[in-house]
Amino acid sequence: MDEATGSGTIRWEAGNALASFGEGNRRTQLRWGVPTAEERRIVFEAKPWFEELQRKKETRKKQGEGQDVWMDVLEYSRNVCYVMGRVDDPASPDDAQIGVEEDMILCRRAVWELVEMIYVDRSSAHGFVAEGMVQWLQRNTILLQAGEEEADMQLGNLAFLLKNNPVPETQLEYWQCLQRLTALGWTTLVVEALGKHSAWVQWQHEDQQARPQVSVLEAVTLLLRTMPRYKTSSLQNMLGRSFEGMDGLMHFRKGWLQQCQQLIGNHELWAECGGATAVGLLKILAILAGDEETLEGCTCSWLELFAARLLHVYPNLKAFGELGALASSCMKIKGGGEGELDRMLMAILERDTQELVNLSSNLLGPWMMAHITELLTDPAAASAPLSSSEVADFGSDQIEYYRVLFAMSTASDPSMWKVAVAYLAWCPVHGARATESLFQRLPLHQCEPRTIQQALYCCDQLGLRTTADDICRRAGSHAWQQGHAGTAVYWFQRAGDEKRLRCLGRKLLERVSGGPEGCTINEAEFTKLTLMLETLEATGNIPQGDLSFLVGYHSLTRSLKQWKEVKWTLRNAQCTEDQEAAASQLHILNLGMRDRILDLIQGGKAPRRFWFSILFMVVPLMESRDAVFNVQDTQALVDCIEELTPETVLHPPPPIPSDDRLHLLRGTVRLALVRNMARSFTHSLVGT
Repeated sequence: MDEATGSGTIRWEAGNALASFGEGNRRTQLRWGVPTAEERRIVFEAKPWFEELQRKKETRKKQGEGQDVWMDVLEYSRNVCYVMGRVDDPASPDDAQIGVEEDMILCRRAVWELVEMIYVDRSSAHGFVAEGMVQWLQRNTILLQAGEEEADMQLGNLAFLLKNNPVPETQLEYWQCLQRLTALGWTTLVVEALGKHSAWVQWQHEDQQARPQVSVLEAVTLLLRTMPRYKTSSLQNMLGRSFEGMDGLMHFRKGWLQQCQQLIGNHELWAECGGATAVGLLKILAILAGDEETLEGCTCSWLELFAARLLHVYPNLKAFGELGALASSCMKIKGGGEGELDRMLMAILERDTQELVNLSSNLLGPWMMAHITELLTDPAAASAPLSSSEVADFGSDQIEYYRVLFAMSTASDPSMWKVAVAYLAWCPVHGARATESLFQRLPLHQCEPRTIQQALYCCDQLGLRTTADDICRRAGSHAWQQGHAGTAVYWFQRAGDEKRLRCLGRKLLERVSGGPEGCTINEAEFTKLTLMLETLEATGNIPQGDLSFLVGYHSLTRSLKQWKEVKWTLRNAQCTEDQEAAASQLHILNLGMRDRILDLIQGGKAPRRFWFSILFMVVPLMESRDAVFNVQDTQALVDCIEELTPETVLHPPPPIPSDDRLHLLRGTVRLALVRNMARSFTHSLVGT
């Protein structure tokens, strides 16, 4: 739709694109929501997984298994998450700097992973999520610690201390970082860092003063190595004793906690150890024992406190109805909750699906919304699944609504319109109409034929016959404007546009005949159409009108040339076999040219003004000893000659008077026809 303004015209184009045409038809385009390079990679790589899930859901629905698709959704979720860059069990938190684009991708991945854990992964969502939260926090620590200067400083200083300080335990940051890592369950790093304590080196040199510190370090390290951990599908290489069942874990944990308390209560040992090492290790043991006050002091955000409490205080806490309350308590203690990301994470933990969708749609973009809704629709996995009611003023549910929005965001990118069509194909209410509108706005006519063919295939799959015809029509008009007549004919034929084919044929005929009143064919111009005409003749799909005449005329001139060559061969043949072969070929050519001439003139394919030039061209054929036309055909051709006026014989008139010229040329053609009639009559008498 175009809208005129005071300074030009504004027009909606494909997807999220608006074009303005000013003075001199200068075009300015405004696009928004266009994916970046990395986002385009994610779009293209995630698309096959989305389509595969839709096909599986359709198959299960037909088989009556529509309510049992959670395994398919989980597989889809994992694959899409890996496309976004998920790496399970990273060796250590990464403190690399990230830009705005990477930050958004990390944000989407973090939200996606948490939704998967709470809504889809029934091994976690319907059971215990402590280990899942710890691993999730470790994978997404770059994003979640953003803005936490204290957390950034601790993680950055730890590596520096371990590398450059032979006695790192003398630094407060060393113990603060170890306590934080212990609280977050990253015990592998803690054990490695404790191994850098200078007491180990002193003990190797048989320094007896290091004995108390080594004893405590060994005891704490052993407790860390035997810490009970709940084994999950994504937790493969963890430090500690893993359990696949919660009952076994809780039973072992009871004895393990007693060991922690016994070590904490060994005051004599701690007195011998003394110093910063004793204070730091006692806090680590307090964390392992689940001391709430210590956990609050060593964590840097409400999310870290939440994960620490799950791991060290409530390892058997279940997802339904309990995570939200614990998260709210942590938020009150550590602060937060004002940012959109915090609100989204809280909505996930509280399983407030609609609130999550509302927040995500404002922050995470159309691609995320088109894909993550698949994780929110299983009634068995959520207390409040995504609403299936119609969106106001849209006429369909939220799932289709977000798919259409995503398609619009990709349609304005010339390289991504096929992605838009693929997603619209899974929109049962608005997909066909949206695809039709998209194709009407895309400049497909300017694309290479392969791209146009792909668009036509999409139209065929969706039953958009009218849209396909419009694409072909625009492609044909563009080809004709570029001077590619053959291509234009092809597209107009695909569109079934007889009107444009007749117009194109008329223009071509005027080009080769010198104008709308020309009555002879310019051979030089006509030669330029040879390939197109031969292609039309070979396919047998010859349009009506002037194009049909041009194809017939080309066929006639080609046959006449062959006829002359065969006549020469026949005259110069040296043996009987060559004569017989030439005579047979000549007979076939005679019959073919006779039919072609009659079809052009009597059949009405040739415009009247070309009758005389056609007959004059084939005078040698009519003068040959073979009776090419019978008596009736000859009489019909004579009658055609008599109908012609001077203007239809030659245009423009020759230098000699038109009447004399007409009389001379008409006499030549009439004489050839009379001789042919005489031979035909004689042959008929001989035949009887």
